[in-house]
Amino acid sequence: MHNSMKNNDEEYDSFNNTYDEKPEMFGHPYKELQDYFNKSTKRGTLLDLGCGQGRDSIYLSSLGYQVTAVDISKVGINQMRNKAQSQGLEIDGIVHDIQNLKLQRKFDVILFDMLLHGFENQIQLELLGKYSNSLNKDGILCIIYPDDFQAEHFMNLLKSLPTNWNLLEEITVNDVPKIEGEAIDFKFKMMVAQLS
Repeated sequence: MHNSMKNNDEEYDSFNNTYDEKPEMFGHPYKELQDYFNKSTKRGTLLDLGCGQGRDSIYLSSLGYQVTAVDISKVGINQMRNKAQSQGLEIDGIVHDIQNLKLQRKFDVILFDMLLHGFENQIQLELLGKYSNSLNKDGILCIIYPDDFQAEHFMNLLKSLPTNWNLLEEITVNDVPKIEGEAIDFKFKMMVAQLS
């Protein structure tokens, strides 16, 4: 138990330090994500899990979504809040671990951007189950992941839950941001599933 806490604290400090040094670490939201949400006619409540410095949250808020953004890094959340405020946007930023977060409300859209695949399958399933319960009827789940995963992996997890899901789209994300000092030679994918 103690080791687990220590690892979480180290990871937390690592993100805080990195975000302090690189306020725009992950660059802009992927063009494909922008295009998808831009063409969506329904604007509602959106939960951005593992939001980092808020690049997705700020963009989606600018489109008219009411955004709640969650990240374990206080530095990332503060950077997002400051940037949102400077643009006249209101985002509810919460510093919390997504595994232990308790929500009082439901959302129209829940976004996992490059987060869910980092957990073991059992925890992925637990998180999908937990957050499925936080979606409104006909709510949308958007998951972005490296292209060595497939939508089928996440759909199989969703199908094992006592809820019904339809896969709406799987989109290849070519607009992978270049992170300083890292050579990236892969693509991401974005899947959108609807609770039915």
